[in-house]
Amino acid sequence: MERLKRITCWTQPAQRPDVDWTRMESRLGTALPSDYKRMVETFGEGAFDGFLGLYQEPWTHLREDGLLIWAGTEHENLYCWRANGDDPDRWTVVIRSFDGEDLPFDCQAAEFVCRILTDPHHPFTMAHYFDTHWFMNYRESG
Repeated sequence: MERLKRITCWTQPAQRPDVDWTRMESRLGTALPSDYKRMVETFGEGAFDGFLGLYQEPWTHLREDGLLIWAGTEHENLYCWRANGDDPDRWTVVIRSFDGEDLPFDCQAAEFVCRILTDPHHPFTMAHYFDTHWFMNYRESG
């Protein structure tokens, strides 16, 4: 999380320290990855580079295909976890592209966001479009 904060020059205090993860995870029927929970608590509701929308409650249901959505883009790509196994910290990121193709990445959510912000060779990179990166908090920009 510290790397993501440095990349986005994030200096604000936690935006969602009050999230009731126990209630949300109980409703979903599974725990969520700890790095994702820290990302939500740190950044709140909004989007990285005004493009990658960090969903606040993607967990309304676990899809029949085993994917659990955690973010999305204006290009209609869904950023998901393959929710297999009992340890959500071992779930990897899967991108469900707008045309229905699943592309797996061997990393967790926060690392995936760091990679797409900074790695110009990543297939979903934003490094080609922006020299600096930011997080737009929807609650503050309204």
